[in-house]
Amino acid sequence: AYGLSLQDIAGAVAADNLNIPAGHVTRGAREITLRMTGEIGSPRELGDLRLPLRSGRTVPLSEVAKIVDGTEELRESSTYNGEPVIGVSINKRSDGNTVLVARDVYRALDELKKSIDKDITITITSDNAPFVRASVSDVLSNVMIGILLTALLLLLFLHNWQQTLVAALSMPVSVIATFLLMDQAGFSLNVMSLLALGISIGTLVTNSIVIIENITRFVHLGMDPEEAAIKGTAEVAVAVAASTLTNIVVFTPIAFMSGIIGRFFLQFGLTVVYATIFSVVVSFTIVPMLAARLIKPQASDRDPHALGFWARIGEKWDKFYDDLARGYRGVLDRMLERRRRWILLTVAVFFGSLFLFRFVGGEFMPRIDQNTVIVSMNLPPGASLDRTSEAAERVADVLRKHTEVEGMLVKVGGGQRSVEDAAITAQLVDRSKRGMHVTDFINVLRPELAGIPDAEIMITSEGGATGSGESDFVIDVLSSDQKALEAIGDSVYQIFHRVPELVEIETSRKAGKPEFAVVPKRHQAAEQGLNAAAIGSLMRAAYEGVEAGVYRERGEEYDVKVKYAEASRRDPFVIKDMPLPTRSGAAVPLSDVGEVTARFGESQIMRKDKQRMIELTANIASGSLSEARAAFDRELAKIDVPSSVVVKHGGMSEVQDESFRSIFTALILAIVLLYVVMAAMMESFVHPITIMLTLPLALIGVAMALFLSGETINIFSLMSVVMLTGIVVNNAILMLDYTSQLRNQGMKMREALLEACSTRLRPIVMANLAIVVGMIPQIFGGSEGSELRTPMAVVQIGGVVVSALLTLFIIPIAYTYIDRLTVRGRRERREAR
Repeated sequence: AYGLSLQDIAGAVAADNLNIPAGHVTRGAREITLRMTGEIGSPRELGDLRLPLRSGRTVPLSEVAKIVDGTEELRESSTYNGEPVIGVSINKRSDGNTVLVARDVYRALDELKKSIDKDITITITSDNAPFVRASVSDVLSNVMIGILLTALLLLLFLHNWQQTLVAALSMPVSVIATFLLMDQAGFSLNVMSLLALGISIGTLVTNSIVIIENITRFVHLGMDPEEAAIKGTAEVAVAVAASTLTNIVVFTPIAFMSGIIGRFFLQFGLTVVYATIFSVVVSFTIVPMLAARLIKPQASDRDPHALGFWARIGEKWDKFYDDLARGYRGVLDRMLERRRRWILLTVAVFFGSLFLFRFVGGEFMPRIDQNTVIVSMNLPPGASLDRTSEAAERVADVLRKHTEVEGMLVKVGGGQRSVEDAAITAQLVDRSKRGMHVTDFINVLRPELAGIPDAEIMITSEGGATGSGESDFVIDVLSSDQKALEAIGDSVYQIFHRVPELVEIETSRKAGKPEFAVVPKRHQAAEQGLNAAAIGSLMRAAYEGVEAGVYRERGEEYDVKVKYAEASRRDPFVIKDMPLPTRSGAAVPLSDVGEVTARFGESQIMRKDKQRMIELTANIASGSLSEARAAFDRELAKIDVPSSVVVKHGGMSEVQDESFRSIFTALILAIVLLYVVMAAMMESFVHPITIMLTLPLALIGVAMALFLSGETINIFSLMSVVMLTGIVVNNAILMLDYTSQLRNQGMKMREALLEACSTRLRPIVMANLAIVVGMIPQIFGGSEGSELRTPMAVVQIGGVVVSALLTLFIIPIAYTYIDRLTVRGRRERREAR
């Protein structure tokens, strides 16, 4: 009626609602500032603002607009346990400490509670610090239990508290000393560094076991304890040093791997290296020193009836072990008579064990139970905030029925989400009170949430395979040919539905939100002095609003926005009749200068490697990532994918491939370094090969352990395999180093093998059982972070046990064949003829 447009009103309000500094006036020694203060002081004053008309008259703003003192349009909402909340997320920096940050946050909250109204409640809905503290505490307790169990094992074998004290002391001393280098390297006591100590407990004592057992043997042969300490240590010094160097060279490549896996295992690898260094220092210094003072020779004329109970047990144990050593020597002697048969049988067992890996699943890392379930929900494009909130509450109602849920945060819209997206974060009670893993709980929820209409629901766990609530299985389809891209994308989407392991399937190729698109009629618009920019600006001002300054009240600032009334904005068809001011001063409806069309817009355009991409995602309900990949690849092979389209695994599959490549590279480098170190220590290029035959023997145990335990091949189990390469060679080093010493003294190869293997049987059995016993606390699940420790312990125990058993028999047989390649071996064969 007055010929005013939104721009006219917004411009007039902005021009009449501001403060302008106008310079200053100087009067003698004084200076006075000039300022025009035209800011509006109240909503009533804003309504009285006069708007100039083209006729020269003015009208108050209240006559052409409704002035509302309200809030911005709500585009997000959050509730906690059904009550409206304002959520605040606090994240630590990359170099921050989770526990310390949480501690400081709690202190700040305590101070804040003193200054806010009592009716305002502050609730912690999610906190990772308790999980970290519990994980660290659990690993630390497992380390202590491992030390205790290993000490009891040593007491059983040695049945002498002095010898046990000498050997067992190396474990806590090595661990405590390791903290010095950890501190210098800037490491903290975290899950990975303590896990390294927990996994290493058994290996820390092996050097001391070998030395103390050899010293004891010389003492029992009648040698003076001090002389026995010197000679016993010197005799095995090369073997112990070689064993230590093999452990160090294995972990050095681990500590310097690149990518995410390198950051993950940096502290782990270096902590093991530090502990190993101190363990050999202790075994060469403290152990011989204490052994010379504490170990006493046995009396040869002891009366068995005068011995105490524990001493009689020791006598029976020694008799049992002597019988075991004689029996082992006899069995090995007979096996050397039929060497080819046992070699062929071992080769057959090795290839049979490789077949077991087909039944072992694979994944990037195990699912960690952090007592949190995240339900992501997407409604069809165009759903309103109220509709999404209603659907989210239905999800929340389902979750509330479960006693495992103790708190629930519902967030609709906000952040990177639109109003048709929602995230429901359920905080679960402690795992010990649930009786089921978070993965099992998710599988219980899936069928219960499947009945919510029109909702695409994805359920993940915090700290799961991805660690960030992302999908388990991702496929990227890339192409520059849009038509081919869409066709293959649809085909892959159908393949997802044919893979039984996959659930909650989604594709990025979705219909966008419904929209009214205005295509300018350029000729008609130009005649009226309008263009696309002007039309678009007027449309945005009408529906989104245009800011016209601020309104200040009691120290607070409020934006002043000018836009269409709510009734007009709720009716999309009003836009056709929206008046647009022309250069002549008249107004024309939008339909005269633009064509209004109802359609669906594109939801998103994704690109990767300079090509358009369709991303398809799903979660894995059963089985492992590797099993799902294999099933998908079989189905994909059945369709014809044109050369212009690339179908590749993304997400965790891509990370898994990269990580596995890094680990296998570290493994190959570790094997090469092992050979170099052993060749230098043994002054031979041949028999390091004999020793390294223990590696495939260990792989037999790894396959059996993973198959029987149900654990998967992941970065932790593979890292344990790399660790094994530095552990299992120690048995062969002990046997063959002593064999070489006996042969240097003039003994024939066969007799030297039988003597060396039977003599070294006791320290080998003790050292390997110490490693196994030290691992036992790590293998039991149910506690925080046990998903990371269990696969490592399973692989270690399986590899150590099977490798040690086979090494005692197969390595001596292999030695007789490979020794033919040495100069001494060829000479002895010529002499035997």
